[in-house]
Amino acid sequence: MGGVCPLALLAAGTEATITEIRGGRGMRVRLSGMGLYPETRVTIRSANQGSVIVSVGDARYALSRGMAAKILVREAQEAV
Repeated sequence: MGGVCPLALLAAGTEATITEIRGGRGMRVRLSGMGLYPETRVTIRSANQGSVIVSVGDARYALSRGMAAKILVREAQEAV
């Protein structure tokens, strides 16, 4: 893929890097407390209709689909 898209659109098993968070200050502070901020690498563990579960290092977090839609990411490129 290579382009930037919302985290909410990625499938389970996808690795990506956060490029931008388009939320208010409160949301950015809350996500930062979870270790989710620009340049952080995340892996999508589950993406069902209600939430998106991501892992950062050894931690896993459940995000609402609305919150995940405000987190822009770039999919990891496969090594050739």
